[in-house]
Amino acid sequence: MVFLSLGVVAASLLAAPAAAVVGPSRPVPLVRLPFPQEDGSLTPYTFELGYPLVTLVYDTLLWRDTSGVPQPWLAQSIDTSADGRRLTVRLADARWQDGPPVTADDVAFTFGYVASHRHPRFTPELEAVDHVDAVDTRTAVISLRHAAPGFRDQPLADLPILPAHLWRGLGPSQVAPPGLPVGSGPYRLVEHTVDTSYRFEAFDGYFRGPPAVRALDVPIMGDATKTIAALDRHDVDMLPVSLPESAAAGVDRVDTRVLKGPAYAGTVLLFNVRTPPLDRTEVRQALSRSLDLGRIARAAGRDAVPADRGYVHPESPWATTDVLHSYQPGEAEATLAAAGLNAVKIVVPDNDPIRQAAGREVVLALAGVHVRAELTPLSSDALGRAIGEDGSDPSFQLAIAAEPALTSYDPDFLRRLFGSPPADGALNYSGYRSAAFDDLARRIASTPDPAARRAAVADALRLLAADAPAVPLFFADGAFAFRPAVYDGWIFIKGAGIFDKRSFVEPAPATQVAARPVVPEAPARPFPFGKAALAVFAVVVALAVGAAVSSVRGAARRR
Repeated sequence: MVFLSLGVVAASLLAAPAAAVVGPSRPVPLVRLPFPQEDGSLTPYTFELGYPLVTLVYDTLLWRDTSGVPQPWLAQSIDTSADGRRLTVRLADARWQDGPPVTADDVAFTFGYVASHRHPRFTPELEAVDHVDAVDTRTAVISLRHAAPGFRDQPLADLPILPAHLWRGLGPSQVAPPGLPVGSGPYRLVEHTVDTSYRFEAFDGYFRGPPAVRALDVPIMGDATKTIAALDRHDVDMLPVSLPESAAAGVDRVDTRVLKGPAYAGTVLLFNVRTPPLDRTEVRQALSRSLDLGRIARAAGRDAVPADRGYVHPESPWATTDVLHSYQPGEAEATLAAAGLNAVKIVVPDNDPIRQAAGREVVLALAGVHVRAELTPLSSDALGRAIGEDGSDPSFQLAIAAEPALTSYDPDFLRRLFGSPPADGALNYSGYRSAAFDDLARRIASTPDPAARRAAVADALRLLAADAPAVPLFFADGAFAFRPAVYDGWIFIKGAGIFDKRSFVEPAPATQVAARPVVPEAPARPFPFGKAALAVFAVVVALAVGAAVSSVRGAARRR
């Protein structure tokens, strides 16, 4: 759910283990990887879908490791006070790509700038921040209004740090400094041909050492069939996308490998709870009980996992062991008949075959309980208007939607999806209101004790399953193809995939890995619509994490 359509497509190809890492034996001059659309100048305020591209140029204080856990990155260490309200950040010895050192003033400036210049993704992440002080050149202290155990993931592993010397003093009409972006990341964007391509070159002054790949060419390729054919012809060297099973035959099995693993982005059926009879909990519950999640997941691909434990991926450390979904079509039919619901309309992205397949399964399931469902594919703009993006009046009944991966990295994100407005950055397109959920969301946001926070998450997932503002349908594994003869250093980040700067940059020395977030002990268990719609395929979780909630539109996008 950011309710932004990301075509999360599972594949069953020649799969290497998700944890596989085969380091490059030599510096690689060039890797070519496609991107599905033009995405502006790739600053934190001008991108739409390309968060993975933005993070090649800009760094965050922390960055997720292969297990999806935030670890020090631009920050050399982060120490948290006993009450959880004071974080002392000590910066690594890094430089901006135009020469000056990265300082604590840049950190303080970034937090202040983003707090005062609203960004739909990043500004809500700073809700707990009271103020940030630069103590000395490389030490910043972040003071919070309350303990925020999810703060290490969002914003510390998510918010790009800005160079104050370039962003300070921008005029009211400027969304970013002129020209190509300047960050502290491993790559410089050196060329941008609108609607055609991007070119990145390694930043040799990078504080973690020169990247293993010297240059990245990123052609804009919006057609899935042509993109897969380009890999087969050796015109591109990897696909930062998850392939449909039907595309397996189009991948050269001789010189192409695939890394697979869990993708935290999911698919949901969203209800507009403002409209009768969907404003009645028992009707939404009956619609939920009419759905066989196993069958719907199988339609998405044999690697898809039914979301029967709710909105958190079952391999997330925050997942509950409770099965929350109940398939009871007989009971559902009786309730829906009594409510007089015999027809519904379901909107679905017109460029997302997996979510269209899920929509068709929902239509069949509803027919089984004598509810006629009409599936209506809509363009990204029309879909965004239908669900109420940008403040438009919602006009939909039901929608097949994307759930962002950020929810499974840290469940504080549930507040963005279902919390009662007015909440800055709220993505509650269902219109759901619940004082009980808001109370649980506050506990999730501010409870420092891991066991108590885990209990609050479980309670929130149970409440959402009972109130059913949306029905989580499935999570699909990510499967990413690449040509090892060109570059074999790709690694899989749990929940996200291989298109990550860790695939190009050596790990930090052990002495730098000093700060670790509080992560709950995992339970024993078996092993968004609108502008974020992609053309047929999607950069699976990197985009779901990075772009789904951060659509920046209009003139800003093309700067």
